[in-house]
Amino acid sequence: MRRRLSSLLTLALTIGLLTFGAAPALADHDALAPPFGTAIQPGDPVPNQGPLGAWDHLATIPTGNPHTDLDFFKQDGEDYVSVGTLGTGPNAAGQTIVQLTDSGRVVAPTPGIAGSGSIRYVSGHPSAECPSNPLDVLGLQHDVEATPKGGAILNRQNPFAVESRTQLIIDATDAPGRCHDGGETGPAGSVPQGGLEIIDVTNVNNPVEIGLTSHIGEAHTVNVDPKRPHIAYAVTSDAVSLNADKSRQNQDPKDSDRFDLDGFEVVDLSSCMNFPAGTSVAKKRQSCQPEVYRYRYPTTEISLGTIVKDTVYGCHELEVYPDDKLACGSGAAAIALDMRPSFNNRGTPNDYTDDKPNGTPLPCRVRASSSLAAYQTGAKVTDCVVGRNGVDLTIPGWLKIGAPKLREPRHLGSAYHMGRNGPRPSTEDIDFDHEAEFTASGKFLMATDERGGGVVPPGATCATGIDNPKGNGGIHAYASSRLDTSRPGSASEADKAYARTPSGDKAIYRVTPRTGAEATTCTAHVMQQIPGQNRIFMGWYSQGTQVVDFVERSNGTFEFRDAGYFIPADANQWVSHIFKTKRNADGTYTYWGVAGDFKIDSGRNSIEVYKVTLPAPQPCSSSGTTCTPGGVPQSSTTTADLGLALAGLLVLPTAAVVGRRRRRRSAAQLTE
Repeated sequence: MRRRLSSLLTLALTIGLLTFGAAPALADHDALAPPFGTAIQPGDPVPNQGPLGAWDHLATIPTGNPHTDLDFFKQDGEDYVSVGTLGTGPNAAGQTIVQLTDSGRVVAPTPGIAGSGSIRYVSGHPSAECPSNPLDVLGLQHDVEATPKGGAILNRQNPFAVESRTQLIIDATDAPGRCHDGGETGPAGSVPQGGLEIIDVTNVNNPVEIGLTSHIGEAHTVNVDPKRPHIAYAVTSDAVSLNADKSRQNQDPKDSDRFDLDGFEVVDLSSCMNFPAGTSVAKKRQSCQPEVYRYRYPTTEISLGTIVKDTVYGCHELEVYPDDKLACGSGAAAIALDMRPSFNNRGTPNDYTDDKPNGTPLPCRVRASSSLAAYQTGAKVTDCVVGRNGVDLTIPGWLKIGAPKLREPRHLGSAYHMGRNGPRPSTEDIDFDHEAEFTASGKFLMATDERGGGVVPPGATCATGIDNPKGNGGIHAYASSRLDTSRPGSASEADKAYARTPSGDKAIYRVTPRTGAEATTCTAHVMQQIPGQNRIFMGWYSQGTQVVDFVERSNGTFEFRDAGYFIPADANQWVSHIFKTKRNADGTYTYWGVAGDFKIDSGRNSIEVYKVTLPAPQPCSSSGTTCTPGGVPQSSTTTADLGLALAGLLVLPTAAVVGRRRRRRSAAQLTE
């Protein structure tokens, strides 16, 4: 979600996400126990599901907290999920860790028998239990990444991914006022910026925070490089306004935009990982001092919209690929970068675990938590806002000291959109690019349109039987070979990058609303491509879990297909991802997944676990479709997990897939 929304105060007060009660006095806030207990409930009957699949709602974990992003990881052969929190929550909110399998099997709880089944609450980290400013509720979203993932499904598209036992969970918060670095003056006063919280989960039953970072651009989301598990990306959704002369306002030392970053920061977590067995928490906290490298767009041309041209956005979410491509969803553009120039292999080209960022790290300082005693942690904060010796690391201060930075990646091209609040409907263009991902073949780039920031009418509204062209944003596909390395002169010129359907239309998918009228939260959000298949599972807010297939045809055309949906009663799903897959003897596939649900005008404030068996996606064949991999070949084993076949199936995106070049514009035209 975006951070700045005009109706945010009203929204926050309406949905009741804030907690202002005092927490108990503790030596370290990490020790807080979850008052909601360990209750796991059988899932409800499914009132609204797609006709193509057999859906089972396996379990509900009713935390009472509004849930956001999630990440899967494996330890000792079992699957776990960590689910974040939106804003604050009363019940030890932050990261909630749930075990999903027992001896590799997913078993639903038995009604009336406490503790039955494989799905069980394990532990939590209370990074979201503290008072906060209502205006910042959507910025305190506690995005999460586990590292390494231990072979979990979300890394299986990358054959170089490190699969060793999970060590850390990274909790990202965008806005000031986070629990463990909230300032002594409380939510109404001046408080430090947001950033990452580094949580040691080597003992998954006892998560312990060992470090924090604080960034000018904060951390709306966080990503970890699968083959470099010590490298995290602190990803900002900041909006940087332009002056009349097209210069960026974050360069003005008197402008509030000086705290906003049009780019992202790379965080080297090497000092926070790979400790010998038995290392104490105190020693881990003493050692954990990440290095932070800043990347800022060299020009506004890389991300500025084609119609609305007054705002530059940082990367709202990004994905990192085996060949070091990076896909960035940047509001008014989907950006493709080649990160290879930004890393030094240190003489070991086939071992990525010792790689270091190229460039000069920020002169950050290390300080103690600024929170009130009840919410303090013993972990130290690596402060990249006010650096060593008090140096100002906002954009003007950073420029003044010579702009120490990451060696710039290479811009491969962008898919340009109209810009926020532009005139085009959701059937023609993207209002706000929430997320961008390459398909497994690398031939196409997909982006999701989070209209209205997910909550502001009319940009996120829908109703059964009535199409709202201003709302219900969808998934858009672009041809990688037609991305632009220079910003197009018009929206129609930018449209040339679109993938086209066999009938010649733009390749855009929007769901059919099935829940009646929705005043808010009816638009595309977080997607997951299933490894080895051209199939997407995603959270669509009030429209629950949506399953979308796509076909990449050998003639270059692209087609989305509706493959199923699962909408529990009163659903409002931020994210819905799959952690386990199986191909059945009859050719169908069974998927096990988890959804994070949160309550606004609707929603469950819970974690949902489900199972579905669906017909196979489009198979590889010689009938005009590609095999890259648009489904698992018919000769594949009938019972193996999809990830086992990837080594032979995966066709990596290559840096040779670059955008088309346009004529160079003069310096005066670069920011138009």
